[in-house]
This record gives sequence, C-alpha cells and structure tokens, in this order.
Amino acid sequence: MEEGKLTNHTLQKILFDKININNKEVLIGAGIGKDTALLNFEGDLFSISTDPITGSKNGIGRLCVNISCNDIATSMATPVAMMVTMLIPTYANIEDVEEIIDEILLTCEENNVDLIGGHTEVTSSVNKFILSGVCIGRKENIVNPTPKANDKIVMSKYAGLEGSAIITLDLKDEVEKFLTKEEILKTSKLIKDTSVIKEGLIAKNLNVSLLHDATEGGILGGVWEMAENSGLGAIIDIDKILILDETKKIAKHFNINPYKLISSGVMLFITDNDEKLIEELNKQNIPSSTIGYLTKEKEIYILKNGVKEILSPPSQDELYKVI
Repeated sequence: MEEGKLTNHTLQKILFDKININNKEVLIGAGIGKDTALLNFEGDLFSISTDPITGSKNGIGRLCVNISCNDIATSMATPVAMMVTMLIPTYANIEDVEEIIDEILLTCEENNVDLIGGHTEVTSSVNKFILSGVCIGRKENIVNPTPKANDKIVMSKYAGLEGSAIITLDLKDEVEKFLTKEEILKTSKLIKDTSVIKEGLIAKNLNVSLLHDATEGGILGGVWEMAENSGLGAIIDIDKILILDETKKIAKHFNINPYKLISSGVMLFITDNDEKLIEELNKQNIPSSTIGYLTKEKEIYILKNGVKEILSPPSQDELYKVI
C-alpha cells in the first residue's frame, strides 16, 4: 500500500458504508470531506476531531496542535482542549521528548487551548516520533446555510504552505541547492502559519455554508472533497490559486504538483458573499482569493488557460514523493 491516507473510494467501501449512527446525540459522524464529528448534549454542541502527524520530523509539536485545532475551526467552533498521544522511538532521549512537549504547550497557549491529557510511550514499533492529537471545541447552536450551485469557493493563504515548510525543514541540505538563505528562512517560517482558527471565527459571522482545511491532497484535494460533500460539482481556476514563488521552486525541483501538496494553514470556504469574506480576511492580514464556484453538474473541473480538465479524486499526497 502507498503511504498516506486511504483513498476516499476505499474508505467509503470499507468504513463509511458500514457505519450506523444509533445515538441521538450524534449530529454529524464520519464521512468524506467531514473534518469533525458534532455531538449535541441537551443544546450544548461539541465538535471533536483527531489527526496524526506522520510525514514530518521537525515542528511536529506545533503541527499536532494546529492541525487538530484546524479541524475544529472548520466547523466554526472554538477549540477548547486537546489530548495528545506521543509514540517515542527507542533511540530518542529525554531532551528530544521535552523539546516536543514544550512546543506543544507553547502552541496550545498561542491558540488559547488547554492540554488536558494524553499518553506517552517509548516503543520499537516506530522509527521516528509519532504524535496523534484529539481536539474538543464548543460550537454555537446555529443553523448554517446549505451549499448551492454558483456559491463561490474562497481560499486563504497559499497552496502547499505546510508541505513547503516540512520539505524545507526536513530536507534543508537539498533545498539549499536551489533556494536562497532568505527564501529558506521564509519557507521555514510557514510552519507558524499552519493554523486556521482565525479563519473559522471570521466565517462564523458571515453566513459561510461550508469550511474545509486543505490538508493531505492539498488545494485540489480539498476542493474535490468539499464538492463531494455538498453533492455538487465545481470549477476551479488554477490561475486564481494563491501560491508562493518559493513553493513553485520546490515543486519544480522535486517534480511534484504544488496544488496537490499538503496545505494545512489554508482554509477553503463556500459562500454566497465572497467579497465580504475576503474583505474581513484582509482586515486580519490573511491573504485570500476566490478560486472557483460550485455547479449543478456533479463533475469537478480545473480551468487551465481557458480549457477545462476533469479533476480526479485525491490520491497520495505529493509530500510522500519527497519525504
């Protein structure tokens, strides 16, 4: 099997089609393009997510917290608390463990999230640190609009943001061959931009119908999952997707598609008022762009130089071709 997430088709067949929801408290369960579960306890809504960090060596404490909180932000809930499981390779020392713990605690503090528990274990079953986070958020009991044809698709920040940071940090010797010191510093710092909590809070007040954190599969994978989740199609203009020149250079050197490169830190929105959304994002100094729209036709297309190409379902993330 290839590294990375199982395909949506496989998950639908071996998991989602078999799940039955029996408890009335469960409002949203597992499914394609669904970042969180949603529980209702007598009017109090709790959003819950879980994610592992497996594709990176550096900055994994920050990534674990941000990525777990990001999923909560996609439900327009506020992250409140986290639990983290840390699997530690036998070659590690206590200073390595403490460094990651300090990074987790610092990022929790930055996100106003409490670390409330977890598990640490040294095991020969792993050959590098593996973190898995669970995040719990609180959501207002409000009804969001339903995505519809002609709604706009908006992105924040830059395609391949997380992947660019991971590649720079983990393969610095190789990256130094084609990026300047200034460019390396810039892409290394992208690891600090992998949170989308601000975007989620902005969207909560703007009648946004659907949010999605562009993780594995990148921008194009995220759009495919959103359209699939909406039961609609989409057209994405590749030229409207925001991307850094440094990411383009990384993609060219490693022969990967930057638009299918893991992009935590990028929030995807579906809205019927993209101008207002972009205005509010700009107020928070968050770059953003309208990159496409939903269609009644259920096919999903990429628009390149005025020519439409069918977008295939997401497969293995481009990061695994490099790391």
